[in-house]
Amino acid sequence: MTPRPDDQARTDLRDLVAQASKRREQEHERIETEFWQEIDFLQNRYHGAQQDVADALGVKRNQILRQTKRYRSADQDPDIVND
Repeated sequence: MTPRPDDQARTDLRDLVAQASKRREQEHERIETEFWQEIDFLQNRYHGAQQDVADALGVKRNQILRQTKRYRSADQDPDIVND
């Protein structure tokens, strides 16, 4: 049987859980950013690609637009079409 925790053990555990949660949130944000930047690139592959991307993801084109604007990197110009 494991010993009953004292206040210090509980505090340490809460701190470790908070750290793990923070790492998870940071990784989630990084992955979301990479995903939407890739989608931003892909939606410009050809005329009509934005609708095809929306269909593949099962969302509306407006959501694609909002998310890609939100996660667009500062050096990306939205008016440049990638060939």
